[in-house]
Amino acid sequence: MRRTFDKFALFFAATVCLTSFAQDKKPDDTPRLLLSSPLGVTAGMTNKIVLRGLRLDQASEVRVGNPPVPAKILSKGKVAVPQKQDVNRAGDSQIEVEIELPKATKPGEIAISAVGPSGTSAAYQLLVDERSPAAEQEPNDGFAQAQPIEIGTTLDGTLHQPQNVDVFRFEGQAGEKLVCEVTAARRGSALDATLTLFDVRRRLIDTADDLPPDATARDEWSLRDARLEITLPTAGVFFLVLQDANDFGGPAHPYRLRVVRAAK
Repeated sequence: MRRTFDKFALFFAATVCLTSFAQDKKPDDTPRLLLSSPLGVTAGMTNKIVLRGLRLDQASEVRVGNPPVPAKILSKGKVAVPQKQDVNRAGDSQIEVEIELPKATKPGEIAISAVGPSGTSAAYQLLVDERSPAAEQEPNDGFAQAQPIEIGTTLDGTLHQPQNVDVFRFEGQAGEKLVCEVTAARRGSALDATLTLFDVRRRLIDTADDLPPDATARDEWSLRDARLEITLPTAGVFFLVLQDANDFGGPAHPYRLRVVRAAK
């Protein structure tokens, strides 16, 4: 009987401790920044960006850089989670912010965080550009509406809705070696990008999905960006098609696209 009683007492004590721990453990109410649209800001300019994440509707302040630069909250609130999307990837709230970066700000990255009633979010790394990237222009949803770009272009865009495709048109020379690369997942975007290149007759030349396993990435999701390295087979017009591998789309799907000549 004594052994049975001891076992019961130990079980009861452990249950009380676990229940007490569960009651004492408070939920994490701090804001969480998941992504920015566009993904970067330009030095020497006033930039308007939308920050998306969790509990951002409760944020009272946005801090940029150290020492901080001015950041003005223009609006904030709850937003819909895109259909079939993970709230921890796409977010359920956002803040629209105006940021003034000094011209002397070095290209690269700058940390941004949101302050709420329960604390400050982990920093999100915004890209910083010396010159503003080109902007995606709708409609560009097919070959006939392809947006003209030049080799050497860096462009910011968004796949605005499910089953959306963005098509770009450029001219190249036979034997030119190009790198076409999407930056999205590496910056928190919900986009799982694919790139496909067609010639002027709309014949498939090559396609690219995920980055190679040995690519520099902070996690497995970041490998979902796409990089297409290609030697153009002929001179003429080419079409580059960007889409989501799962046909998802929406405001949580911003991207940056670069079409450049490969380094020699």
